[in-house]
Amino acid sequence: MYAQANMISKVSNPAFVLHDHSPEDVARATILGLQKEPFFIFDMDEAYRRIQYFKHKLPRVQIFYAMKANDGELMLKLAVATGLGFDCASIHEIHKILRLNVPPTDIIYAVTMKTPEQMMYARQSGVKRATFDSPSELVKLKEYWPDVELLLRISVKSDSVYQLGIKFGCNFETEATDLLDKAACMGLRVAGVAFHVGSTCLSPESYLKALQQARYLFDYEAKAGRTMRILDIGGGFFCDDNLFEQATSVIRKGLDELFPGPNVQIVAEPGRYICETACNLYCNINNVKTITKNDKPLNMVYINDGLHGSLRSFEKWHTIHKFELETTKHEELEDTILWGPTSDPRDCLTEVQLPRCTPRDWLVFKTQGAYASTFSSKFCGFGLVQTRFLISFDLW
Repeated sequence: MYAQANMISKVSNPAFVLHDHSPEDVARATILGLQKEPFFIFDMDEAYRRIQYFKHKLPRVQIFYAMKANDGELMLKLAVATGLGFDCASIHEIHKILRLNVPPTDIIYAVTMKTPEQMMYARQSGVKRATFDSPSELVKLKEYWPDVELLLRISVKSDSVYQLGIKFGCNFETEATDLLDKAACMGLRVAGVAFHVGSTCLSPESYLKALQQARYLFDYEAKAGRTMRILDIGGGFFCDDNLFEQATSVIRKGLDELFPGPNVQIVAEPGRYICETACNLYCNINNVKTITKNDKPLNMVYINDGLHGSLRSFEKWHTIHKFELETTKHEELEDTILWGPTSDPRDCLTEVQLPRCTPRDWLVFKTQGAYASTFSSKFCGFGLVQTRFLISFDLW
């Protein structure tokens, strides 16, 4: 069915090369091989397709992969092999990327609050770019990283599932130009503007508003005799094809109108968009009991992963199915509550309609490639979940 081999030419073991079989076939074989613990199946072809499609829809934009979404070694090596840069949020992420022989100039230290020690590490490692959004950060940068190329991060209001504008970014109307002037007075180089509309953005027009604000700041600097040359449009791209199409259409038109020509480097920091749909999580059922709620039967299903493990990032748009090891007849759906394995009574995933389940059945949680592994903990002594990376023979 599959062989363990090298990937692409730049990605090494352990990736499994598929010969005329699907990721579901590998999952089925894994379970039939007496697998007991939960496991991920990561489809490298899907991540590769996402990278290429992003490049196709936004050809002017250079990708700096937000590795916080999924920092699996082979995901990172795929990013390297496809020529991506990296959005790093800590010195630990910087160290991990540098070990892959990525040039430090291909890294953006994209967090706006850094300690002196973190600044010194990044500088000594050769990283050149970082974001900021406050006067106090400028004071530290002047002392510990005076030759850094800075990106001023502005806060963006948007209709996103995860709002980032409160914690990160300066106020465009009341703070942005003052910060640009302060940086100039301190002899610090502001090379561009950065923004992030929030993770899983539902309002594509938010990108246009942010692009307009960035254009104003570029013009403000030009009038002051200072030149900016980098625009970082962040991430937040929804994996839904229709919303992604809408967002990229707005961005393309906005860039062509507001930032024409080759003088400004456009970068983006997608994470979820690249890896979420590439990975499914398979969980074993430990126990099932049926209770009565509102005079109706309710199945209580206990699985071997939960909110303290790989399912902390479980979202309402993620789908759950009973994973069939062989073809079965149609089964009626029943009201079900899914519980994680820990002693925490809050370790309750969701209410869902599923076929009748029994212990030793398996469930598959679709689209778990983003944040499922990086959020997980070892609460109650449960271990981290293994990932099996797969690649087709054609891509390999």
